[in-house]
Amino acid sequence: MIQPFFSAMNDVLDEMIERYPNSSPDEKLALEEQWNVLKSMSDDIIESWLALEEKMGDYRRRRQAGDTGGFNGKSAVPVPPAEWPVPFVKGQGYFKLHMFRECACQFEQLLARYAEWSLARLYLAMSRMHLGEFVEAHRHFQLVAGTADEPKLQAIAYNAMGCVQAVQANLAQAQHFFRKAMELDPGFADAKHNLDACLCDADSVQLSFGSAELTALMPG
Repeated sequence: MIQPFFSAMNDVLDEMIERYPNSSPDEKLALEEQWNVLKSMSDDIIESWLALEEKMGDYRRRRQAGDTGGFNGKSAVPVPPAEWPVPFVKGQGYFKLHMFRECACQFEQLLARYAEWSLARLYLAMSRMHLGEFVEAHRHFQLVAGTADEPKLQAIAYNAMGCVQAVQANLAQAQHFFRKAMELDPGFADAKHNLDACLCDADSVQLSFGSAELTALMPG
């Protein structure tokens, strides 16, 4: 059922590719409109497929939890990464593309279900900070710093809170957070850079939020 549909779409695109070089301006405009229709159909198919994949993953997680007596109607943090929901994968992709508004939407959706997932909350907080929404970002970073089990996640959160404080000219508090980040992760280069920048008394400070450290936490 699906294969003939995609075969027909490919045939249409092949014809469009062949016709385009020798088309008149009006014909090219018509081809462009036809391409827009195909693109819209393609986007709808991808969204529907991702939704289907998420439901299949949800069923698999529920089945596995039921087999072990662990399902209680509320979702725990999915482990391993192969089981992570589609919004996480999409959100991470948006983050890498610097599409922070779209990224935040994905992780807001995710945290409505997995409220204790520190890595997802860290992505949301970092997106909010890149959007200049520092108060909201700081709130999420505080939650991660206080609840995350992994020192690396806590270090990223403390470094980011230091950046928020530095932006607000609270340099003493910023330095405290940067030092805390370095205690948790002595090799965290961004935290050291930020601390040194705050101590140099420069008129302007170039801060490193820790985005690269965050995206390096998992492949993808």
